[in-house]
Amino acid sequence: MLVPMNWLSDYVDIQLDPHELAERLTMTGAKVEAVRMIGANLRRIRAGRVLSATPHPSSGRLRVVLLDLGAKEAPRRVVTAAANVAEGDVAPVALDGARLDDGTVIGEAELAGVRSEGMLCSARELGISTDASGILLLPPDVAPGADVVEALGLADTVLELEITPNRPDCLCMVGVAREVAAVTGSRLHMPVSEVREADGDAHGLVSVGIEAPDLCRRYAARVVGDVSIAPSPLWMQVRLRAAGVRPISNVVDITNYVMLELNQPLHAFDCTQVHGGGIIVRTAWAGERITTLDDVERELSPEMLVIADSDSALAIAGVMGGAASEISEGTRLVLLESANFARQSVWRTSKSLRLRTEASSRFEKGLDPEIVPAALDRAAALIGQVGAGKPLHGIVDSYPAPATRRFISTSASRISAKLGLALSRENVASCLERLEFPSELGEDGDSMRVEAPSFRGDVREEIDLVEEVARIWGYNNVPARVPAGSMSGGRSPLQRLAQKARQILASAGASETLTIPFMSPLDFDMMRLPSDDLRRNGIAIANPMVDEASLMRTTMVPSMLASIATNVNRRNLGVCLFEIGRVYTPSEALIKGVEIGRGMTPANEKSVLIGGMAGSISEPAWHTPVREYDWFDAKGIVEALLSELGVDGAAFVRSSLPTFHPGRTACVVLGGAPLGVVGQVHPDVAQAYGVPLHTTLFELDFDALATLCEESRYSPLPRFPAIERDVAMLVGREASAAEVVGLIRRVGGELAESAKLFDVYEGPQVGLGKRSLAFSITYRAADRTLTDDEVNVVHNAVRNSLANELGAVLR
Repeated sequence: MLVPMNWLSDYVDIQLDPHELAERLTMTGAKVEAVRMIGANLRRIRAGRVLSATPHPSSGRLRVVLLDLGAKEAPRRVVTAAANVAEGDVAPVALDGARLDDGTVIGEAELAGVRSEGMLCSARELGISTDASGILLLPPDVAPGADVVEALGLADTVLELEITPNRPDCLCMVGVAREVAAVTGSRLHMPVSEVREADGDAHGLVSVGIEAPDLCRRYAARVVGDVSIAPSPLWMQVRLRAAGVRPISNVVDITNYVMLELNQPLHAFDCTQVHGGGIIVRTAWAGERITTLDDVERELSPEMLVIADSDSALAIAGVMGGAASEISEGTRLVLLESANFARQSVWRTSKSLRLRTEASSRFEKGLDPEIVPAALDRAAALIGQVGAGKPLHGIVDSYPAPATRRFISTSASRISAKLGLALSRENVASCLERLEFPSELGEDGDSMRVEAPSFRGDVREEIDLVEEVARIWGYNNVPARVPAGSMSGGRSPLQRLAQKARQILASAGASETLTIPFMSPLDFDMMRLPSDDLRRNGIAIANPMVDEASLMRTTMVPSMLASIATNVNRRNLGVCLFEIGRVYTPSEALIKGVEIGRGMTPANEKSVLIGGMAGSISEPAWHTPVREYDWFDAKGIVEALLSELGVDGAAFVRSSLPTFHPGRTACVVLGGAPLGVVGQVHPDVAQAYGVPLHTTLFELDFDALATLCEESRYSPLPRFPAIERDVAMLVGREASAAEVVGLIRRVGGELAESAKLFDVYEGPQVGLGKRSLAFSITYRAADRTLTDDEVNVVHNAVRNSLANELGAVLR
C-alpha cells in the first residue's frame, strides 16, 4: 500500500517527521516497509503563460512560443514541436539548468537557427503519467512564474506499508489516517460528499436484483448523466500516480480515487449498454463467456459470480468489468456500481481465472458493507466537482440482510491481566475510543460493553480488544517478564536420533537440505513409477501456490533430485546432500471419502532419511586423480550410519526398482524386513530431473530405523592376539560379497571377528559369468590366545561351507 503524505494530510493533521511517523505506525502493527521521496529530481520547472505561438521560420514541424514568466521577468522564447499550445494557455517550462523527473538536465539550445531558452514539458517529463503526446496544460489559475512542483504537489513523501490480511481497513487513505489519528492523538477528518443531484431519478432508469445473496451481500448503483469523458484534473492524476495507479480518464480515475480513499472498489458501466435497465447479480451460466477489459475472452463456470443484464454478463463480480459495457469517449450516461461480495467467492474466481486486480485483492480480504453507499456519494460528488457529469437523484440499494451491530463484553481488569499492566477502565476506554470502538461502562466500575465498528471485521472476541489496547497503549510499555511455572520439554527420542544422524552424516561430508513437503503430479512419470504404485496416491492440496507443488509428497526422491540439480546448475561440481523429512499417504478415511472429523487425520505420516550425491568427490589436484561419487560411496555412508546408530545385521540385497539403474541398486534389509534402498538413478530419471547420469541416492525408513537402534556399548581393547587367514574363491556373479561375509561369520561363530573383502576380479581368466573374490578373515578369542590348530579347524569349516553352500571353487 503506497500512501502519499500530501494526500494523507487531507484526513489527519500530521506533525511528525515522515520517518518518525513510520516508526510509530510500525510499532502499532501497521508496518512501514520504506519511506520514498518522489519528485525529488525536479528543479526549476516554472509556469509560463503563452503570449504567442508562431510557426518556426525555417522548419515546418516546429513552433516558436513566447512565454510570460511573471511581471518581474522578461518573456522567454522556447522552440517546441508540440501543436497543442495556444495563446493564453499556461504550461510548465524547464528553464536553463532545470532537471526533469528522469534526471535529465535542460539547457539553452539553438534549433534550426532559433535560440530556445528552455523546454515545454509533457506529463511524462514531470513524472505525472506516461502521456507524452503533447505539452501538459496547467489549470488557468496557476500564476505565471509559479513553481510547478509546488503548485501541483509533485514533490511528496510516500510511505510503503505492508498490510496484513486481517487488516483490509488499512488498504485506503482513510484507514491509514485513522491509524495515524489513534497513534498521534490527532483528529480524523472524513472526506466531504456533498452531491448536487440533477433532475431525474436513478430508480426510473436502473433496477437491482440479487439472485445469489450468499455471494453478494449488498449492491448499490447511481446514475450519472451528461457525462463528458476527458482527462481527470491534474491534482487527481498526481495523487493517483503517487499511489501507484495509472491515470486513465476522469470517470475511471474517480472510481480508483474513491477505492484508494475509502477502500471500496467501484465500477463504471456505460448505462446504454445495460440492456433492459436491470442489474442482475447471479452466478454464471455453464459455458458462459465474457470479454474482459483487458480484451481477453474468458470462459466462466457456474460457481463464479457475475454482474449481468437481461441478456448477458457485464462484469466478473469483484474482479474485472467487461469490454462490452466499458466507458468510452462517447459515453454520456454512466451507471456507478458499489457492492460487497463474499471474499471466498472473489478469491476462488480470481484464482481460477488467474486474474488478480486491485479490486479483487481487496474483496478477497473482506470489506465493510456499510461503506457501500458512502463510496457512491463520494464518487458522485467528485464527478460533479470536476465537471465530468451530473449525478441523478437517489441510490438504488439492495441490502437483503443488513449487518447487525457487534458488541463484545470485557472488563478493564481482564484486559490488564492479559497484558500484565495495571490499566484503569478510563485508560482502556481511551485506547478503544481512539480507534472508534465506543464503549459502555458497567455499574460495577470494571465491566465494559464495547461495540466493534463495521470496518473492523477482524475484531470479534475479547482477546482482539486486548491486542487493540496493547498496540495503542504501546508495546514498549508492556513490561517484559519471564513466565512463571515449571518448565518441561526437551527433544523426543526421534528428535534425538535425528540429531545424532545429522552429526554422523555431516561428519561423512554431507550437507543438510530443507525442502517443502510438496510434489507435482508429473513427478510420478518422471520417476518411472508404474500405474499401480501406491506412491501415486498423493493427497491433493486444496489451494496450491503453483501446480508444481499441488500434492503432499509420497516420496522424497523428487525433492532430493531437485536440490542436486540446483547445486549442479550453480557450478557446484561435487554434491553430497541429505534430508530428514516426512512423506504423506492418504488415510483410510480419506480414501473412503469419509468426512474428516475431530480426532481424525487425512494423512498417514512417515519420517524418511534421504541422501544424494553426484559429481566429484574431491577438488582436482595435481597429485590426486579426480574421482566421482558412485554407488559404493552411498553404500558406505549407509553402513557407517547404521553402525554408529547401533543397527547390526543389515544386508544389501540386489534389487530392480523402476526409479533406479538396473544392476546398480540394492534394498537395505534387516531381519527380512525392508529398511530402505541404495541405488544409482535410472538414466531416464536423471535426464528428466537434469542431474548427472551417475547420481546416486539412498532412502531409509527413519521411523523403522528408530525402533532398531541400540545404545552404544563399551568394548575394551582386545587382550589377546588375532590370527588372520585369507581365502580366495571363484563364485557366480549372482553371489554377493555380503552373502559370503554372512556365511563366514555364521560358520566361524564367535572366533570369526571380521571378514573383509580385499580383491575382486572379473575377466576371461576366470570364465564367463564368474568372478574371483578374496577375503581376509580375522580370528580371535576373548579369553585366550588361539592356537594354529584351533584356527585351522574353524577355517577349514568355513572353506567347506563356502564350497558346499555357495558352490565356490576355492583357490
